[in-house]
Amino acid sequence: MINYTVNIDTLKLQIDFEYSDKQRDTMYELARALETSFPFLKVNYNTNPIPNGALTHTAYTGRSKILELTSGAYKDIYKRTIYFITVEIAGLKQYCDNDKIAHNCLIRLVAYLNTNVIRYDYTGIDLAVDIFCPFRYVYAFCNKKAPRVTYYRVNDIQPYLTTHYIEKYNHTHNQVMKRAKVYYKPAKDKYINYPITRFELKLQSSFFNRYPYEWGMLQNELDRYHILYFPTLDEKDTALSIYATHEESIRRRDLHKLGLDRYRLFPNTSEIECFLTELYNVYEHDLKLPVEEVDNSWIDELFV
Repeated sequence: MINYTVNIDTLKLQIDFEYSDKQRDTMYELARALETSFPFLKVNYNTNPIPNGALTHTAYTGRSKILELTSGAYKDIYKRTIYFITVEIAGLKQYCDNDKIAHNCLIRLVAYLNTNVIRYDYTGIDLAVDIFCPFRYVYAFCNKKAPRVTYYRVNDIQPYLTTHYIEKYNHTHNQVMKRAKVYYKPAKDKYINYPITRFELKLQSSFFNRYPYEWGMLQNELDRYHILYFPTLDEKDTALSIYATHEESIRRRDLHKLGLDRYRLFPNTSEIECFLTELYNVYEHDLKLPVEEVDNSWIDELFV
């Protein structure tokens, strides 16, 4: 059987505030926590090029972006102004040294929030199923299609040779609450020198606005897709030819009749859902934080 792993690649948190001064203070303390804990990080303040009232602080190591802190405001259903901060960490699983840096930054930020009893919610998650094989041996499709969303069919032409989109990018990219694709990771990240084909499911903020995160939802969303690995290209051609003749009419419960289950991968999200739960139990006293030097020279000057 082919080896594969299930990971979170991008995680987005949101913190809501009733007052702007609390938002401002928390934004400052989060950036400061990163700078004092990880001196090698460079935090660029207010890097948002669009003057829409939002402020964005971006943390880098070298030329690689690790995370973004963004603040802004919106009106809730009661027309009240809600001030927010989002923390978006992209690249938790990129197969390079920055994976550990991104993970440590995430732990540091949630430790600050938990210690100071500041509530946050998950508002964006990219799930990654990494299959250790060449791109041409993998195929995926949605087995429970959403209304008003257009999907690629087996024989449709894809825009890129090493990316297979599930939803039609040009028609529904900005409208769907979630979208999925399969792509060959070494084609994107040239430093990877072994075959990895990634199935990526992006659950966007609009999805979590309607369905707040709860245990088990990631598994439910992943189960809406058939992720197929074929040992040979002949088997792939035969299986997809059969599926192509039925894909517009077959019901989800009847898919097993096409013999696709012998090629289907069944990723389990329990470990990453445990990880998301455990993030709420990380506190600053659990971490080995650097001791800040305090300048007390002003006290000596009082006695001169």
